[in-house]
Amino acid sequence: MNGANRGATVRKRARFALAACAMAALIALPAPAARSAAGPTQVDVKLVIATDISLSIDDQEAALQRQGIADLFLDPEVIKAIQSGPLGVVAVSMLDWAGYGENKVVLDWTLVSDKASAAALSAKIRKIGRIPGKRTSISDALERAFAMIEESEPQIVGTRKVVDVSGDGPNNDGYSLQELHDRTANNGIVVNGLPIMDENSEGYFPDLDKYYGACVTSGKGAFLIVVKHFNDFGNAMRRKLVLEISQNENQIKQVLRELQPNPLLKQVAAGNAASPPRFTAIAKTYPGGCDKYGGWSHEGR
Repeated sequence: MNGANRGATVRKRARFALAACAMAALIALPAPAARSAAGPTQVDVKLVIATDISLSIDDQEAALQRQGIADLFLDPEVIKAIQSGPLGVVAVSMLDWAGYGENKVVLDWTLVSDKASAAALSAKIRKIGRIPGKRTSISDALERAFAMIEESEPQIVGTRKVVDVSGDGPNNDGYSLQELHDRTANNGIVVNGLPIMDENSEGYFPDLDKYYGACVTSGKGAFLIVVKHFNDFGNAMRRKLVLEISQNENQIKQVLRELQPNPLLKQVAAGNAASPPRFTAIAKTYPGGCDKYGGWSHEGR
């Protein structure tokens, strides 16, 4: 069997496995927000939090990520950011991802509008287990996240659509990240990055910020925040979430001041913020391309 046929066969099998995982997740989790007689639910932001669970992330690091995400929905600044929008409500879902076909929806769409709904979401997140994957397919994670947003449009419509991708390494499995990045750059969904660059971690990748900037983030106003240590994951997520959803100019400026001493925030594409900050420009391309570290061709899909 030649390479192209083998890739197509493996991808077909992976799709069946993914469908089974997604169905199991939907059975285990609460149903999506119900569509009202007046039409779909309107929210300020539809957000997919996509978290790396590949083998390079050990159990302790995975727990720090999960705890950081759960904690941020208990933070008063996050509640303030959510309530600052015109509608005062956001929709959040979560995707665990690793190699090709190893992604799983671990939290279906949940509406958050106040302290009580945020606390309920936080409690759900703490109960989510972890089934580690093997390799790293950012391309597969992104395509699944885009599908989650688009497939839920009949039920939930967001003024803004955002995918948060956190991970500790480059794409090394699945189809072409370069092709996906080029094809979806203007699909109306903003992809922000949270590259984890912990020098004490087994998965440390020295220029992951450059890779994420050129190959992962996309859309108007997209940005990335570098996590220098797994213990800082929660803080980075909090700042990232506030910048993504807040309409409060003073709150946005405060977060930017927190980041300024440590130049972790980098702009990827020009946005329409009320007070555009002066971010450090990063490269639009990555040396050797986004598929430099492996993965199948997208051809034959």
